[in-house]
Amino acid sequence: MSFLEESWEEREEIQYKKIFGSTGRGIFPLSFELFENQFGVESVDPTWLHYGVFAYPPNEKRETWVYVTSGMSNPWGAEEKMEFSGLGVEFLLETLEESSWGIAALQNLMAYNILLSVGRFGEREMLNYGDRVPLKIQPNISNMVFSEPKDFPISIELQSGKVQLLQVLGITIEELAFAKLNGSHELVELIYSQQSSLVTSSIRQSWVSA
Repeated sequence: MSFLEESWEEREEIQYKKIFGSTGRGIFPLSFELFENQFGVESVDPTWLHYGVFAYPPNEKRETWVYVTSGMSNPWGAEEKMEFSGLGVEFLLETLEESSWGIAALQNLMAYNILLSVGRFGEREMLNYGDRVPLKIQPNISNMVFSEPKDFPISIELQSGKVQLLQVLGITIEELAFAKLNGSHELVELIYSQQSSLVTSSIRQSWVSA
């Protein structure tokens, strides 16, 4: 087994299972059509189509669904441990119930981040803590904000290097306005104080007034 394969297996079969439990239906991979239709990309690196999203159902430790990306931390071309494995990041999104939009949202954000990493959008840096991305989830979510997880590890360590875990939280248009004035961190802290989690619900009302 190659260094890449060993690191890949360590992430999905050991670290992810320890943190998130067992997944049933396997990975939901990125597709060429996603890059073409959403971002106007006419050719893709074949390795990108090995990236995807896992859907972890509730278990004895939690009552929520957790969607987690897998692939951005693949150490393509590496033969030894680096400070960060691959792009050094994976995303997660937590919901109250099984949600097809959860998979689609992370697939879109992952594809966007990959394109950022190769300079598709100029000098814009990859997604990180505090970043906000327009992404509508009907009826009430207008944007996604990136945060350190509160109820999951903020990073994992693979034999290929460190991997930061960024939690994606859906916010309303009123909360977006609050974040622009006060900062993403302050908004995340407010939401966590109100609902005791960073769960994303597409039907919840704003925690701040217009």
